[in-house]
Amino acid sequence: MEKNLDTTENQKEGKQKSHSRKLLRRSLSSNIPSHRNDAAKVQINREKAILFISLMAFQIWNMSAQTDSSSYEIPSMDIIENRLEDALDDEDISAEDLLEELEELGKDKPNLNELSYETAVRILRLSDYQYYQLQLYLENYGEMASIYELDGIEGFGREERERLEQLVTVSRAPEKQAFFKNFFRKGKSKLLVRYGQVLERQAGYDTSRATHYAGTPGHAMFRYTFDTQGKFSFKISGEKDPGEQFFRGEQRYGFDFYSASVSIQDVGIVKKAVLGDYRLNFGQGLAIGSSMLSGKGGGAGSVRRFSTGIRAVAPTSEGDFLRGTAVTLGNSRAEGTLFAGRTFGSTDNCLGANISYSHALFKVGARILGHSHSDTCGTAAEKWRNLWQPTGFNVAADYHAILFKQLLFGEIGVNQNGAIGVLQALITSPIPTLKIAVIFRHYDKHYTNPLGHAFGTNSKNAGETGIYLTGNYVLSRRITLNLYADYYRLTILTYRTDAPVQGLDIGLSGEINLTQSSVLNVKYSFRSKPENSPESVYYKQLQEHHKHRIRLIWSNSPLSALKLKTEFDWIMNRYPMNQTRRSGILLYQDIALKFPKPDISIHARVAYFDTDSYDERLYAYENDVYYAFCIGSYYYKGIRGYLLLRYKYKWISLWLRVAQSYYIDRQVISSGLTQIDKPHKTEIKAQVMFSW
Repeated sequence: MEKNLDTTENQKEGKQKSHSRKLLRRSLSSNIPSHRNDAAKVQINREKAILFISLMAFQIWNMSAQTDSSSYEIPSMDIIENRLEDALDDEDISAEDLLEELEELGKDKPNLNELSYETAVRILRLSDYQYYQLQLYLENYGEMASIYELDGIEGFGREERERLEQLVTVSRAPEKQAFFKNFFRKGKSKLLVRYGQVLERQAGYDTSRATHYAGTPGHAMFRYTFDTQGKFSFKISGEKDPGEQFFRGEQRYGFDFYSASVSIQDVGIVKKAVLGDYRLNFGQGLAIGSSMLSGKGGGAGSVRRFSTGIRAVAPTSEGDFLRGTAVTLGNSRAEGTLFAGRTFGSTDNCLGANISYSHALFKVGARILGHSHSDTCGTAAEKWRNLWQPTGFNVAADYHAILFKQLLFGEIGVNQNGAIGVLQALITSPIPTLKIAVIFRHYDKHYTNPLGHAFGTNSKNAGETGIYLTGNYVLSRRITLNLYADYYRLTILTYRTDAPVQGLDIGLSGEINLTQSSVLNVKYSFRSKPENSPESVYYKQLQEHHKHRIRLIWSNSPLSALKLKTEFDWIMNRYPMNQTRRSGILLYQDIALKFPKPDISIHARVAYFDTDSYDERLYAYENDVYYAFCIGSYYYKGIRGYLLLRYKYKWISLWLRVAQSYYIDRQVISSGLTQIDKPHKTEIKAQVMFSW
């Protein structure tokens, strides 16, 4: 939703509005300082008081060594953990894609005077109606001088203003400067170099074996980015996987994987143009979408995808992205996108377009995608002809609209088979303390969308019908509750399920602010879904599978430089057919220290885990070096710990991470080429980043 609102003011009306604004500010004088300088001082003092919020972007207690500049909340790690837990069973997911999205959303504190729609709804958790009223106020009265003006805007209040005080700034929008004149003077560069290795000897590096790795056990990567004034960016990266050769043999050009992109944005009618590697997000992801930051368990504000359009990337993992070119032209109301490229790591070619129109209270869009498969055989002319012979297409249309302070949104798509995919949702707030979201989806079993990634249980968005309900309720100033339930039916074969099934997911969580520096989170989730019985001999007979999980998380900050986090996880898999129960536990303690001078951060964890089998594995986020993403998977019985050190001096930042898993119940880890004939596995990782 854009800032543009229809206004037809003459000079007389402008004077009246200016006078009205003066009266409004006078009416708020009991709550705000009388001078802007005083307000600025108050704001600066508050920002000093919340300095450590930026140190935990990925944790519930908002502290992390991963981001240096992010100073407000990003989507809860619960959403990511749940999404990965659902999807890791049946497909590979690029966790780096998640990190790139989080990194882009968390660059700086947003300014209320130039707040984007996505940041407002996705990060600050404003309702669409609140964002509409904020933009209407700015349109009518000009830029805000103080955050206290929120008290006079419909949809906001004192509690909402107090919540936003720690997350946003209020300042004048920067004046436009000559782009080419300041191209290098305003440019910012970052060069990141990383090396990591497993210290124990793995079987694949034994050259006496018939099958072994040709390269060294180290993992190396680099990433360079240049950005100037938010209008031009250049990114390039390279990666060498463990076991790959480096500047010799089959990899005489160095890294086994390179990625790069060049992009410009907001230059005339060009909103964005990319040459190289990029990802796309349009509508709700039913036809085209790569976003993974929405899912179950994150509350009413986490169910919606955002049409962010083109996103230039230079990933250091061989994930799912397009390599080619894309451009978006338009203005604040209407825009159109054309793109062409090949899905990396495959022979699938994509060619498509998207158009959209935005107004104050609604937005509509439509898109078409054609895809073809390149034949690797034949003459060059035959390969060229096959490149442009489509093997399928997808057409989709989406909308979102504010209706009586409620938000309606959805998307419908169809493919070359005539199969249909539908998603329809409602987000409503019947009372200020309650927010509810309902999503209905139906994806025909013949519906295919090679670039799609919409809300659902089955990651392929095919053969699924379901309804999802979630709600957030503010019980008091200290207690917030979240509930979700998802009932669905899968009509195609999925991982460990060789027949159509019905499933039910339920979750309940509560956040209790014990003190200003202490928070307790209690979470319970339940899943009921039939799966193949391992006892079946001639065919896969289904058996009911119930999964229960309880999480207790206590976050505490006894000192300004010290953050503590204690978590206890319990999981149980129950199979009523054969009366089998298997369980697992995870208990860990995190300690984080931050010293301003010298700028040093220390993160440490000690964890104990004990599970009956791999199926009872438990996931937990682990702090890692910048631009690395780690969701630890704990299974079997053992102890795991890690230590992360970060030092920053002016334009250079250094990271060192050491992690070890020690297994109590086994003497051999893993199998095949990664087998270790010891009960422990030690990983080291060193990284340096130059910023100028």
